[in-house]
Amino acid sequence: MYRLFVLAKCDLGHAASVGNRIAEMEEVAEVYSVTGEYDLLIKVGFGDLPEIEDFVQEKLHRVPGLKETVTMMSYRVYGEDIGDFVN
Repeated sequence: MYRLFVLAKCDLGHAASVGNRIAEMEEVAEVYSVTGEYDLLIKVGFGDLPEIEDFVQEKLHRVPGLKETVTMMSYRVYGEDIGDFVN
């Protein structure tokens, strides 16, 4: 599996609507609201490389209110992928 992480900037006041719309996409595992230079951190999983281009170009970049993205692909996971954090 290929894991993609995307940092996203949204138009002012649109982070919640953009985040909710992206979270509804079947490829998306999680969407986080984050502090700092970016508004959202998006975690996406794919079975093969061509799916990544289709997702980014044809789906993600067409979301209204999404202004800018930085895309990173993970090639290795260290430790255990535990899913949700426990308090």
